[in-house]
Amino acid sequence: MTEIHEISIDELAKLDLGNICLVDVREEYEFIEMRVPGAELLPLAEVPEHVDKFPLDRPVYLICASGNRSKVAGDFLSKFHIDAINIAGGTKGWVSSGRSYDYGDTDLPLF
Repeated sequence: MTEIHEISIDELAKLDLGNICLVDVREEYEFIEMRVPGAELLPLAEVPEHVDKFPLDRPVYLICASGNRSKVAGDFLSKFHIDAINIAGGTKGWVSSGRSYDYGDTDLPLF
C-alpha cells in the first residue's frame, strides 16, 4: 500500500485555503463546533459513496480532528488514483495553534 503524503498545520497555513480542495472527514457536530476556513464537510463514513466527486487533476487535502480519520480516508482514496494529502495535527492542531477558524451551522459547506 502506498503511503499518502502528509503535511503539517504550518504547511497548510501557507496554502490559499480558498483555492484548494480541503475536505473535513469528521462528523457534522464536530464540523459545526470548529473548522479550518475553506473546509468542506464529508464524514468519513460517506467517503466511499462520493469517490466520483473528488478531483483527479489536483491534490485533495484531508483533515479531521487529529489526523487519524483523514489518513484512513486518504489511504482509501489513493486506491482510486486521487492525490490525497493528510493534514497531521488536524483541526485541533489548527485551532490550538491560535489560527482563526470558522464555526456554526448556517449554510454548511458540504463537499
